Amino acid sequence: MPPIVLLAGQALFLLLLYLFVARAVRVVVRDVRSSAATAAPVPRSPAPKARKGRKGQTAAPGELVVHIPDGRPRVIPLDAHDVTFGRAGASTVVLDDPYVSDHHARVYLTDGQWQVADLGSTNGTFCNQVKVSSPTALTPGDQLGIGKTVVQVRR
Repeated sequence: MPPIVLLAGQALFLLLLYLFVARAVRVVVRDVRSSAATAAPVPRSPAPKARKGRKGQTAAPGELVVHIPDGRPRVIPLDAHDVTFGRAGASTVVLDDPYVSDHHARVYLTDGQWQVADLGSTNGTFCNQVKVSSPTALTPGDQLGIGKTVVQVRR
Protein backbone atom coordinates (compact mmCIF):
# COMPACT_ATOMS: atom_id res chain seq x y z
CA MET A 1 0.00 0.00 0.00
CA PRO A 2 1.21 3.47 -0.78
CA PRO A 3 2.26 5.47 2.28
CA ILE A 4 -0.22 8.23 1.47
CA VAL A 5 -3.17 5.81 1.90
CA LEU A 6 -1.84 4.66 5.29
CA LEU A 7 -1.38 8.29 6.39
CA ALA A 8 -4.95 9.15 5.30
CA GLY A 9 -6.29 6.11 7.16
CA GLN A 10 -4.45 7.12 10.33
CA ALA A 11 -5.73 10.70 10.07
CA LEU A 12 -9.32 9.48 9.56
CA PHE A 13 -9.01 7.10 12.54
CA LEU A 14 -7.67 9.88 14.79
CA LEU A 15 -10.45 12.24 13.67
CA LEU A 16 -13.14 9.66 14.46
CA LEU A 17 -11.51 8.89 17.81
CA TYR A 18 -11.38 12.61 18.67
CA LEU A 19 -15.05 13.08 17.76
CA PHE A 20 -16.07 10.08 19.89
CA VAL A 21 -14.15 11.31 22.96
CA ALA A 22 -15.45 14.89 22.54
CA ARG A 23 -19.09 13.69 22.40
CA ALA A 24 -18.61 11.39 25.40
CA VAL A 25 -17.14 14.23 27.48
CA ARG A 26 -19.97 16.55 26.39
CA VAL A 27 -22.63 14.04 27.47
CA VAL A 28 -20.97 13.49 30.86
CA VAL A 29 -20.65 17.24 31.51
CA ARG A 30 -24.28 17.83 30.55
CA ASP A 31 -25.44 14.99 32.82
CA VAL A 32 -23.41 16.28 35.79
CA ARG A 33 -24.71 19.82 35.31
CA SER A 34 -28.34 18.70 35.03
CA SER A 35 -28.16 16.48 38.13
CA ALA A 36 -26.51 19.29 40.13
CA ALA A 37 -29.21 21.73 39.02
CA THR A 38 -32.06 19.34 39.86
CA ALA A 39 -30.75 18.47 43.31
CA ALA A 40 -32.49 21.33 45.10
CA PRO A 41 -31.26 21.56 48.67
CA VAL A 42 -33.88 20.68 51.24
CA PRO A 43 -33.40 22.09 54.71
CA ARG A 44 -31.74 19.33 56.69
CA SER A 45 -31.86 20.47 60.26
CA PRO A 46 -31.35 17.88 62.95
CA ALA A 47 -34.60 16.50 64.25
CA PRO A 48 -35.52 18.34 67.44
CA LYS A 49 -36.56 16.42 70.52
CA ALA A 50 -40.26 15.65 70.57
CA ARG A 51 -42.15 18.05 72.77
CA LYS A 52 -44.05 16.67 75.68
CA GLY A 53 -47.76 17.27 75.77
CA ARG A 54 -50.05 16.97 78.75
CA LYS A 55 -49.52 14.16 81.23
CA GLY A 56 -45.99 13.48 79.92
CA GLN A 57 -47.14 12.16 76.54
CA THR A 58 -45.22 12.95 73.37
CA ALA A 59 -46.90 15.47 71.06
CA ALA A 60 -48.55 13.70 68.13
CA PRO A 61 -47.64 14.63 64.55
CA GLY A 62 -50.32 16.64 62.75
CA GLU A 63 -49.05 16.92 59.18
CA LEU A 64 -46.45 15.79 56.69
CA VAL A 65 -44.61 18.24 54.45
CA VAL A 66 -43.48 16.52 51.25
CA HIS A 67 -40.45 18.17 49.59
CA ILE A 68 -40.34 16.82 46.03
CA PRO A 69 -37.20 17.77 44.04
CA ASP A 70 -38.04 20.50 41.50
CA GLY A 71 -41.49 20.93 43.01
CA ARG A 72 -43.34 22.95 45.58
CA PRO A 73 -43.68 21.48 49.07
CA ARG A 74 -47.00 19.75 49.63
CA VAL A 75 -48.69 19.55 53.04
CA ILE A 76 -50.56 16.34 53.88
CA PRO A 77 -52.70 16.51 57.04
CA LEU A 78 -52.53 13.46 59.28
CA ASP A 79 -56.11 12.53 60.05
CA ALA A 80 -57.49 9.04 60.62
CA HIS A 81 -56.54 7.89 57.09
CA ASP A 82 -53.33 6.15 56.03
CA VAL A 83 -50.88 8.00 53.79
CA THR A 84 -49.14 5.88 51.16
CA PHE A 85 -46.15 6.83 49.02
CA GLY A 86 -45.19 5.30 45.69
CA ARG A 87 -45.26 5.54 41.92
CA ALA A 88 -48.62 3.75 41.63
CA GLY A 89 -51.60 5.95 40.84
CA ALA A 90 -53.46 4.56 43.85
CA SER A 91 -50.89 6.05 46.27
CA THR A 92 -51.92 9.04 48.39
CA VAL A 93 -48.67 10.77 47.38
CA VAL A 94 -47.59 9.76 43.86
CA LEU A 95 -43.83 10.24 43.39
CA ASP A 96 -42.40 10.27 39.86
CA ASP A 97 -38.94 9.12 40.90
CA PRO A 98 -36.97 6.15 39.55
CA TYR A 99 -35.73 5.42 43.10
CA VAL A 100 -39.28 4.96 44.42
CA SER A 101 -41.15 1.64 44.18
CA ASP A 102 -44.77 1.38 43.05
CA HIS A 103 -45.85 0.76 46.65
CA HIS A 104 -42.98 2.22 48.67
CA ALA A 105 -44.01 3.32 52.18
CA ARG A 106 -47.04 3.80 54.40
CA VAL A 107 -47.70 6.19 57.30
CA TYR A 108 -50.55 4.96 59.47
CA LEU A 109 -52.15 5.39 62.89
CA THR A 110 -52.09 2.49 65.31
CA ASP A 111 -52.93 2.64 69.02
CA GLY A 112 -52.89 6.46 68.91
CA GLN A 113 -49.33 6.56 67.48
CA TRP A 114 -48.37 7.45 63.90
CA GLN A 115 -45.91 4.99 62.39
CA VAL A 116 -44.03 4.57 59.13
CA ALA A 117 -43.51 1.21 57.47
CA ASP A 118 -41.56 0.28 54.37
CA LEU A 119 -43.70 -1.77 51.98
CA GLY A 120 -40.84 -3.91 50.66
CA SER A 121 -39.36 -1.19 48.48
CA THR A 122 -36.18 -1.80 46.53
CA ASN A 123 -34.21 1.21 47.80
CA GLY A 124 -35.68 1.43 51.29
CA THR A 125 -37.38 4.07 53.40
CA PHE A 126 -35.36 6.13 55.86
CA CYS A 127 -36.39 7.86 59.08
CA ASN A 128 -33.81 10.40 60.25
CA GLN A 129 -31.29 8.81 57.85
CA VAL A 130 -31.75 5.34 59.40
CA LYS A 131 -33.24 2.61 57.22
CA VAL A 132 -36.72 1.54 58.33
CA SER A 133 -36.74 -2.24 58.74
CA SER A 134 -39.86 -2.50 60.92
CA PRO A 135 -42.73 -0.12 61.72
CA THR A 136 -41.22 2.97 63.34
CA ALA A 137 -43.01 5.52 65.52
CA LEU A 138 -43.04 9.10 64.21
CA THR A 139 -42.62 12.26 66.25
CA PRO A 140 -42.67 15.91 65.17
CA GLY A 141 -39.30 16.84 63.70
CA ASP A 142 -38.60 13.47 62.10
CA GLN A 143 -37.51 13.38 58.44
CA LEU A 144 -38.41 10.56 56.09
CA GLY A 145 -36.36 9.76 53.01
CA ILE A 146 -38.27 8.17 50.14
CA GLY A 147 -36.15 8.10 47.01
CA LYS A 148 -35.03 11.69 46.37
CA THR A 149 -38.05 13.03 48.29
CA VAL A 150 -37.76 14.31 51.85
CA VAL A 151 -40.86 14.26 54.07
CA GLN A 152 -40.87 16.35 57.24
CA VAL A 153 -43.11 15.35 60.13
CA ARG A 154 -44.71 18.36 61.86
CA ARG A 155 -47.12 19.00 64.73
